[in-house]
Amino acid sequence: MLESRQRSEFLKGFLEEIEERAAKTGVYLVPFLEKMLLFMERDVEPDILIPPYAQNKIAVNAYSFDESQRVLDLYVANYNFEQNEQDLISISMTMLTDLANQAKRFITNAKTLAQTIDHSLQARDLAVLISENISDIDEVNIFVLTNMFYTANKPIELSIPGIETVNVQVWDIDRILQMILAEQGIQTIHIDFEHELGQTFEMMYVPNTQHEGTMNYFSCYVGFIPAELLAKAYDQWGSKLVERNVRSFLQAKGGTNKGILKTLKDPNERRMFVSYNNGISSVARAGDIEKINENINLFRIQGLTGWQIVNGGQTTASIHQAYKSGVDLTDVYVQAKLTILHVEANQEKDQQLLEDEMVSNISKYANTQNKINNSDLLANSRFMSDLEKFSRDTWIPTNDGRKAESKWYFERARGQYAVDLNRRKRGKEQNEFKKQYPSEKVITKVDLAKHFMSCEGFPHISSKGGEEAFKRFMEQNKQYWKYDKDENDELIPLSEVTIEVYQKLIARTIINFHVTDIVESMRLQGYRANVIYYTVAMLHHIYGKRIELLDVWNRQTLSDKWDEVIRIIADKALFFLRDSAGDRNVTQWAKQEACWVQFKDEYTKQLSNII
Repeated sequence: MLESRQRSEFLKGFLEEIEERAAKTGVYLVPFLEKMLLFMERDVEPDILIPPYAQNKIAVNAYSFDESQRVLDLYVANYNFEQNEQDLISISMTMLTDLANQAKRFITNAKTLAQTIDHSLQARDLAVLISENISDIDEVNIFVLTNMFYTANKPIELSIPGIETVNVQVWDIDRILQMILAEQGIQTIHIDFEHELGQTFEMMYVPNTQHEGTMNYFSCYVGFIPAELLAKAYDQWGSKLVERNVRSFLQAKGGTNKGILKTLKDPNERRMFVSYNNGISSVARAGDIEKINENINLFRIQGLTGWQIVNGGQTTASIHQAYKSGVDLTDVYVQAKLTILHVEANQEKDQQLLEDEMVSNISKYANTQNKINNSDLLANSRFMSDLEKFSRDTWIPTNDGRKAESKWYFERARGQYAVDLNRRKRGKEQNEFKKQYPSEKVITKVDLAKHFMSCEGFPHISSKGGEEAFKRFMEQNKQYWKYDKDENDELIPLSEVTIEVYQKLIARTIINFHVTDIVESMRLQGYRANVIYYTVAMLHHIYGKRIELLDVWNRQTLSDKWDEVIRIIADKALFFLRDSAGDRNVTQWAKQEACWVQFKDEYTKQLSNII
């Protein structure tokens, strides 16, 4: 259990941010969902239902459907208004199970709901989608999101007739805080394999030639770890072995892999485990490593300091479950890669940052079996790094004669703001950081991409979600991260990222935020995100030449003369999306280019003379 003071302070800041955002609209669940979803890495970005569906012990707040993978995700949220930093209110397993069952009932009653829910509501689209595709759905993931603490931390199991795999994941405040703390630096626990676990393991050293004037930042070993040894280590140290890297942490927290368990439980398949499984990648700060024989490239790993599994969290958790279930792991081995980090820096904080970057890169490329998001792969590109630097150096202009005192905070990596904040001492240091980088000025790379694409006339791309928007955003701006060769065959950037490039990108975000505030104040029923993207796109399509992006940056807002224009366009956008979709799913229709083309064709002339 995390230290009470730490949990209280994190909860206080978390609730204050939700309160601040909810004050504008009077709605708490939407900002709560959006905040939680920032930490949840899913292949398909969920659509938030506005209003949420909650009737007759059936409830859903958001959903996504990956047709290619046959996976349906349902999200149900529970926000306790009595939660506070003094009481740290907990939620019971019984209550969480009831919430998960409310989402389950939406699936089992989908056919009836498709006929009874008002046709103007998003929830009806979901009911129709499920009823039409139920026979094709192989996996259902139910995510229960709560602002309380699930102290029991016991797994919740459900089954749905006709669905092969049903997973229930609880995302509480502790889980978010654990993820943030996990990014703050490698644990310094030392594991003595022989004395503490009763056995060691052997690995081969990978030659790494050091050139004059350069430093080797790592030593790498490859080999096999006895599955029983790995299971014992995880049994003793648990999530501490996987918490350094978010991806591996989520793999382990997400539960076990049924295919891995099936292989381990079958005596005939068990010995083939090393052939079937891609193994684990791990890092450590230091190691007690002994060469077995001078004439053989073989080393005995006797102990490791700060050992972390950065890829293979689910493999580790599955092996551990098999071990706890009494499966004989005597002849089972796991292929493994071990990287000993040799990072030196003037300050401990700098060392952690350098280590974080190395761990992140190792995790990304360690296992091609796992799907890696484009936004993760390109997070370390020159373009992203330059935007991050500009955001840390560029003050927000003021218009009242006072000196500038705050900046936008561009998140190149998920959860970076929270990690940066929590690395500072509580009290004065954290308060100064929040004053310089207000939470409402935090912008993620995928949100920046969605804002850019909607402004540039691609609302259908923004509607597809962060990953697709980021992919197209990077294609649109490839001159800022790709290279060419000069006459000396040296790599040179196609274009430099300038402060004006950064300011115009932020200006597009400011426009999106402005439109979002107006749309939310209109209390439109449904398809909020799609309406916002289509409104921004049409505003720019018709009036873009009259909106100067650098003026938006300097003012840090869009002139209120556009407010009524935005309201009219938003109202037309919602009507158009519903009406033109016909019997189609409105959200899916909004993701098609044909939808945007039709909207332009039908409404450009009508909306061109508002101002």
